[in-house]
Amino acid sequence: MFFSKSPVFSRGRILKIDMLEHLRDFPKDIIKINLNGYGNGIVKGCRLLVNDDYIIIEPGIIYFHEEIYLLKEEYKLPYEHTNETAILKVKFMGESSSKDFVSHGTEVFIDNDTNIYEDELELCRFKLKEGAKLRNNYVNFEDMTTGYNTLNIIHTPFAAYGKSTLSPYVLTNFAKEAFGYKLSNPLDISFCMQSLQREEPMSKELIINYISARLEIEYKDYSNERLYKMLLRILKDIIGRKGRKRDRNYLSKKILVD
Repeated sequence: MFFSKSPVFSRGRILKIDMLEHLRDFPKDIIKINLNGYGNGIVKGCRLLVNDDYIIIEPGIIYFHEEIYLLKEEYKLPYEHTNETAILKVKFMGESSSKDFVSHGTEVFIDNDTNIYEDELELCRFKLKEGAKLRNNYVNFEDMTTGYNTLNIIHTPFAAYGKSTLSPYVLTNFAKEAFGYKLSNPLDISFCMQSLQREEPMSKELIINYISARLEIEYKDYSNERLYKMLLRILKDIIGRKGRKRDRNYLSKKILVD
């Protein structure tokens, strides 16, 4: 049965436990209802920045095994040059309790173990050469997986309905580069428009359906890495077919007669 319930706070009234419990539970219940049926991953924020010595995680929300984890302030983590693949991970520590709180804590660390275990979530990976600087400013869509010195977010799971999905930033980069050329395929135009309009993650099902239709291949539950490679294949096809970039000053060169 649907209901709306709010505690009444007024002078002379006794503050009751169930009134405080309602204040405690209501916001979390709303968020859990919104995320019901979602896969594990980043819900919002958690953007990564880099400087000479640190990877910086901006505030955000992660949904993991039906629990909500909040990062309220940016978190800095030093990184090192190892010449090997390293992964920035979040490890979920499980439930702990005290007299006043029940908590679900995490540990954020950089690990040379490339396996992602059941209690872990990947935020990025990189392979940094000695003396080089880590970067996350990509030249183009293909550059997002450059082998060395580049922050790779392709494998990072984002929470979406049904299953975890690709980062919306990956899809935005794809769409921006694709729109630099004269698109004619309605599938490309529609998908790129949706990629640019969305701030929240796009469902994995929609991405796979686009790729399957565009490449005329079988629908399968592909990994994030595989999805990226197929999107790159589509982008190269767009570039190859058109051969030249769209002239963004096209209208300004026209002579209009009233």
